Amino acid sequence: MTFPKQLLALTLTTGIFACGEPTRPITRQLPGPSGLATAASGATGLSAPLMSSNISGHIAGQIIGPNQLCGGALTEIGTFTGEPGGTFVACVTNQRQDGSGALVFDLTHTYTAANGDTFTTTDHVVAAPINPPIYRINNSATITGGTGMYEGASGFIEDHGTLNLATGVVSVDYHGRISTP
Repeated sequence: MTFPKQLLALTLTTGIFACGEPTRPITRQLPGPSGLATAASGATGLSAPLMSSNISGHIAGQIIGPNQLCGGALTEIGTFTGEPGGTFVACVTNQRQDGSGALVFDLTHTYTAANGDTFTTTDHVVAAPINPPIYRINNSATITGGTGMYEGASGFIEDHGTLNLATGVVSVDYHGRISTP
């Protein structure tokens, strides 16, 4: 489909200022007629669609303590199953205990698929005491990017399971949705 230049410029300008505040337009080069490139804006719905898929599986982790993998911060390593499946490193960026005895952690994860591509998350974990040292894990993670096929990835992951503070073993099931440009 070919758009007249004036209509495309008007659409792009309208999309940029439609919210009343200037925003940074999202532009991509899409192939046009005869191989010419045409600019399109994500704000107007003219951009290439995101590819999205549901993800789910199991995460088996081990807290290994402060480690150089996380610049000396508390570190968890492990594996995840499902599609794509692979390994991960999680770094604690903040931790506290609330008045009910729950432990609250902020984390960053780097998940590495078998082919070497990665995706990253920022997480907010609440570990509620079940029968200490066993805690119930509830995690809400935001997918923040990646490499390879996950470059520019977005989405979410939620996981629920247990943490044994005596052994450092983390066992959770996850589900979510990942989108890539």
